[in-house]
Amino acid sequence: MEVHTASLIVIGDEILRGQIIDTNTSYLAKSLQAAGIKLKRVTVIPDVVHGISKIVCDASKEYSIVFTSGGVGPTHDDVTYEGVAKGLGLKLEQHEELVGVLADVFPNQPERYRLAIVPSPCELIYVPLQRKYAVIKAKNVYVLPGSPKYFEPAVDVIVPKLKHGTPVHFEYIDVNLDELSIVETLDEHAKRWKDKVLIGSYPQTAPEPCTRITFEGETEHVLEAKVELLYSLPGQKLQTLENGFTDYHARTVIKAADDEAHVKSALDILQECYKTYKPEDIFISFNGGKDCTVVLHLAAAIAKLRNMPSLLCLYVTADSFPEVDSFVEKAAQYYNLELIRKERPIIAALSALVEERKNLKASLMGMRKGDPGSENVKPFTQTDPGWPNIIRVNPILNWTYEQVWSFLLKHNVPYCSLYDQGYTSLGSKSTTLPNPRLKNPNNSSSYLPAYTLVDESTERQGRV
Repeated sequence: MEVHTASLIVIGDEILRGQIIDTNTSYLAKSLQAAGIKLKRVTVIPDVVHGISKIVCDASKEYSIVFTSGGVGPTHDDVTYEGVAKGLGLKLEQHEELVGVLADVFPNQPERYRLAIVPSPCELIYVPLQRKYAVIKAKNVYVLPGSPKYFEPAVDVIVPKLKHGTPVHFEYIDVNLDELSIVETLDEHAKRWKDKVLIGSYPQTAPEPCTRITFEGETEHVLEAKVELLYSLPGQKLQTLENGFTDYHARTVIKAADDEAHVKSALDILQECYKTYKPEDIFISFNGGKDCTVVLHLAAAIAKLRNMPSLLCLYVTADSFPEVDSFVEKAAQYYNLELIRKERPIIAALSALVEERKNLKASLMGMRKGDPGSENVKPFTQTDPGWPNIIRVNPILNWTYEQVWSFLLKHNVPYCSLYDQGYTSLGSKSTTLPNPRLKNPNNSSSYLPAYTLVDESTERQGRV
């Protein structure tokens, strides 16, 4: 029988009285989830034979596999074996092989004979501990001790041997949006992904208030559902991106080129760059802004699919926002960058880098038409006279403001948090303010996110 569903029966008056905290449920649930087995029900019941027998009887019929936890000790209230036998219609008999096993655990103690009276027939499952140890399986019910010291190793032995379905992939995101404000969106996506991805939402209070959205299912479906949901939320309010840049993200970017000419153009420029120069001859000039973030994501996609080494990243600092510094550090971890910091001015920083890395020949840039100094720039442009001899590569030169934000949101690209606070173009801290065009009409003390800007000709408003 393929095992796809499971039930756990936790047995013990001490659990119901709150005298002991149950950790076995969490441990088993995570193990089953990783194996593609759904834990469908957890029941906590007292040490009463008829209660155990009834729940075991029902659970063994309804679920592919059943685990019990607790009630297999040597005292008078340890009645799990009796309850399981009664529930499965089996006899209680002394298991001679189990007597021998228990002799190692309880040497010279008569309790081992009592502990070896178990449902019959049953199968012994040996568990590697310091001493020889085993648990029993009767029909489709695994009877485990309640002590985590014995329960967890038993789970580690049993679960990997089960025949199961597709392993379940789990991811979550924390968004600083109130759960009530996204109920309709969550309902829509839960319906959209029904029977493929289980989407849940859970309000969190620490380390700060947010809503945790969880995704469970096959890996490809989970990643696609997460991207879709994020794109439909009112702004990318991400607080955590735990898993880093993956092959899936890279393939999604490459796939986008089939339908979006500007993405294809940018990738073609990057592919030409990597054909012309060796990977170690190329670096990205990264200031934490939205445009170079797009270029970084595109370049990371090519690097990932070509199995290239870490991208070299030059970050030039001076009068920087703390939020920008923090984002650059997180981006370095997310994309596995080799991050080099240099102080302004930019020409001195670039000169120092080229002097240290004499092999460098090309720099990936986030320049777009309309940026200062972009009038005569082409996708591949030599640096100006007096600057280090480097080719500037500009993959998104002809992208619009709207295309930049559409890409960032559609592909769930991490970006600097200042863009959610009304900043549309980032420069020095002392010379950059939120864009006045984005002042919230309903709250004069706040600003709308950068991606809501309609007139892209006002993008640099806020730059003093």
